[in-house]
Amino acid sequence: MRLTLFAVLSLAGAAPVQTAKVNFVRDVKPILENNCVRCHGPDAAMRGIRLDRKERALMTVIPRKPDDSLLYNIAKIGAMPPGPKKLSPAELESLRQWIAQGARWPNGVELVGKNPFVTGVAAPAETRRR
Repeated sequence: MRLTLFAVLSLAGAAPVQTAKVNFVRDVKPILENNCVRCHGPDAAMRGIRLDRKERALMTVIPRKPDDSLLYNIAKIGAMPPGPKKLSPAELESLRQWIAQGARWPNGVELVGKNPFVTGVAAPAETRRR
């Protein structure tokens, strides 16, 4: 009985942890657009780093090696984004998993920086009057 219980517990502990596959458009794109592209996009490529286009953004990533990737490390240590609002643990984990899973970025997907101070777009005046 002890051997059987030990075998079951050992097998349960040895099972690989399954992580959900990260979807770039759903999981990573919003993080980059809301926190990075405003300063690292076509209008302001601070420090020469652009994160709005696949070819340029992937220069900051080593696929399957998040701990060796500039993009992940700079966010993990809290150096980026600037200011008091940093990436949440869930956002950091999404970036880490995306890189660990190969940093797939669909062709043709370009990012647009979001202004963190604008939460919504007001309806045009003629629409509001109705």
